[in-house]
Amino acid sequence: MRRVIGIDIHRTFGEVVIWDGGILRHAGRVDMTRTALEGFGKGLRSTDEVVIEATGNCMAV
Repeated sequence: MRRVIGIDIHRTFGEVVIWDGGILRHAGRVDMTRTALEGFGKGLRSTDEVVIEATGNCMAV
């Protein structure tokens, strides 16, 4: 089943939610640093869909 990752991007962190198998869960925060985002990305599956809000801060992500 498809898994969708949503990230609400703020200036210094992103709030992450995961919709998996029809269940939505809060997955915490990720820092908006290169190191933290790379670490977060390494935990994603090749079939994951990632959705981010369209604000100015999302361009860097």
